[in-house]
Amino acid sequence: MNRSFFAQNPSILWFLAILGLFTLGVTLMAEATGTGLISTSFVKTLGKTLCLCLIAIAMDVVWGYCGILSLGHFAFFGIGGYAIGMWLMYARTEVIVTGSMANQVIPPSASEVSDAIASQIFGVVGASELPTIWSFAHSLPLQLMMVVLVPGLLALVFGWLAFRSRVTGVYLSILTQAMTLALSLYLFQNDSGLRGNNGLSGLQNIPGFESTPQSLVSMGFFWASALALAIGYILFAFVTSGKMGSVIRAIRDDETRVRFLGYHVESYKLFVFTLTAIVSGIAGALYYPQAGIINPAEIAPIASIYLAVWVAIGGRGRLYGAVLGTVFVTLASSWFTGGGAPDINLGFYTVKWTDWWLVLLGLSFVAVTLFAPQGIGGLVDKLVRKKA
Repeated sequence: MNRSFFAQNPSILWFLAILGLFTLGVTLMAEATGTGLISTSFVKTLGKTLCLCLIAIAMDVVWGYCGILSLGHFAFFGIGGYAIGMWLMYARTEVIVTGSMANQVIPPSASEVSDAIASQIFGVVGASELPTIWSFAHSLPLQLMMVVLVPGLLALVFGWLAFRSRVTGVYLSILTQAMTLALSLYLFQNDSGLRGNNGLSGLQNIPGFESTPQSLVSMGFFWASALALAIGYILFAFVTSGKMGSVIRAIRDDETRVRFLGYHVESYKLFVFTLTAIVSGIAGALYYPQAGIINPAEIAPIASIYLAVWVAIGGRGRLYGAVLGTVFVTLASSWFTGGGAPDINLGFYTVKWTDWWLVLLGLSFVAVTLFAPQGIGGLVDKLVRKKA
């Protein structure tokens, strides 16, 4: 990427500058690296928000730029979380098992250690053997490859089947939602190999860093999340600019005409769909170690609908709009559902925001659709043009 690319897209430099200042500010105020004004739990919240911003940008590219309303991208997000979670859980359990067997008169064999690890992990679902899908769980490099390969291959196969059949519009949205629902229902089963409804837990305990304070571990993930968001923003800005960006937006506006002009529409759509799925998987791999747990409920279809709401509120077709919408909704959600917003006593009824948050979110979505269809990003654009 040369200077002309950034010169043609000044919003990238603005975004990177704001993200850099934000990261520096949090670092200076965090418990582990600064004054302690920001708690470790809130650092984790901010780190998770950055990961959600990354998947929101991916969603904006596939929907706002390419016109594919995918209601399944949170499935790719969850797959990335499960992939890294398998290694985290295996490695942590291995430390516990080898420590408990260290004082035995006869050193345990590798198979005995493996059996003990399997019993520890899957005893909760009545199993004692590692499923086949855990074959690479002992290796961090291999599991990191799974973070990229599994969401990418799933998106590639699904997209190839859907796009070659020229499924578009609401029918494609229903198919992506069905894919997510099928995956979620499968993962709820105990014999799925991923502990069913129990999911994978204890992911915040990073193997090799047992003696490191959680405050410092959370800062490490926060920095990694900020870096991933910066790289993802530059990547998608590059994809949506130039000739490729023009073709992608043209597909969104008039797919038939683009096909008539000789472009292989299916290839462009498949590339965007697969690339955004891979980035979503990476975002999930960074998110769930900060959350500490992942279970099938995390990737239910409603999660992907929330993702679409974030992008719509932020403003489709604007990468920074997806970030604005995600930050606004997730931090507002934490405030309203975490007890930050005081209850309102009306005398005859007490408004408890933990119960009314989803209603408020729905009303916000309707209000944006009716009165600000270009979202928060559109309002920012108008403000910038007025000042110019």
